[in-house]
Amino acid sequence: MPFPAFVTVGGVYYVLLGVVRYRAVAREDVAASRLALMVLALNEGWNAVFFGRQSTRSGFFGVLAFTVPVIALQKAVAGDRISTLALAPYTIWVLAYDVPGSYRL
Repeated sequence: MPFPAFVTVGGVYYVLLGVVRYRAVAREDVAASRLALMVLALNEGWNAVFFGRQSTRSGFFGVLAFTVPVIALQKAVAGDRISTLALAPYTIWVLAYDVPGSYRL
């Protein structure tokens, strides 16, 4: 049985956010560090709402609200090229895939 794609995507997500958080802590950037933790926590919260409640409506509105801290984190790390590049694929994923995908559900 092939390795499930969601495990790979999840692993990449945690590595990218780990890089962003590590670099924020190393730069003593409290705002970016807190935003990275917030994004991690809210992502888990969204999973609980979407899968736990089995509500596509809650999932859609949850992902819309989730875009706010994701974009704020992207802006907060703008001065750090490595963090910006590490976070960009996830930000694009949320905006170009998660939002339209949850809307279609």
